[in-house]
Amino acid sequence: MSEQFVSCGLEEILVGEPLPGSLYLYIDFRFITFRAAGDVIDRTAFERLELKKIRTLFMLEKDRKAFTDWSQKTLASAPPPPLPRENQAFSQVRQDAHRKLMDIFQSNHPDRMVEQTLASSKNLVTEVMKFPFAVQTLAQLQTFSRGTVDHSVNVSILSVYLAMQMGYSHALILQHVGMGGLLHDVGKLKVKIDDNDSPEEAARKMQEHPSLGARLLEGQSKIPNEVRMIVEQHHECHDGTGYPKKLRGQHIYDLARIVTIANAFDELVGDGKGTLIERQRRAVRELDENLFKKFDPQKLEKALKILKLGI
Repeated sequence: MSEQFVSCGLEEILVGEPLPGSLYLYIDFRFITFRAAGDVIDRTAFERLELKKIRTLFMLEKDRKAFTDWSQKTLASAPPPPLPRENQAFSQVRQDAHRKLMDIFQSNHPDRMVEQTLASSKNLVTEVMKFPFAVQTLAQLQTFSRGTVDHSVNVSILSVYLAMQMGYSHALILQHVGMGGLLHDVGKLKVKIDDNDSPEEAARKMQEHPSLGARLLEGQSKIPNEVRMIVEQHHECHDGTGYPKKLRGQHIYDLARIVTIANAFDELVGDGKGTLIERQRRAVRELDENLFKKFDPQKLEKALKILKLGI
């Protein structure tokens, strides 16, 4: 009797946790082992699945319960505190933004779908603006980011939150920050990485994504130029060591400097171990002690104060 396979959605996968059973891809009418039981799917592998538009993996039917129990594990020691009544719409609009962005990353014509994120981004910014100043809210704003889509939603939310607490109060400016954060990695869809590329070659190609993202947005009449600048410059560094143009200091667009900090913070949190709060604390220390030269010093000082108060 042949073994029976059942599907497993990408959203069920825990990044960095040993698999309870083997996972398979369905290629050329046969099941190919993707990862064996006990293996770990890291963020790079998860992101590769997203960028290859793979939404479904497969497992043996006999492993279904083990995977169900495994996927329901929480990486945090406790759930985030409940949202205040005035913030309860936040979860819904966050999920909507996540779905819209996932649709872009799964589409064969992402450029045609970018404008559909505008309304979702505006709603998300509106809800973030309702949060009080750094009152134990980071655990409510930020989730564990497994791949590009989770990360992009986090960066959008964190960028708006930081900008707002830094004194940027104009709604249009915050909309630009939110949309720039949400779309900052959209250029990864255009990066051509081959399966036989070395890690170094894949990393080199991935550095093209800010330019590719800005180019993808050029034909979008409803996307403001401020958003395109954020997308193109979110990996530029204050000390000139960033990419793609090695811009330095004040030559980097003001709002992009905020998104750069939020982007780095969420990447550090996602690559860490432990509970969400433990990861956040380590990320703050890393930004403060080791990576400070890469960021606008005034904005980083303000951001660190905000982040520390919110943990």
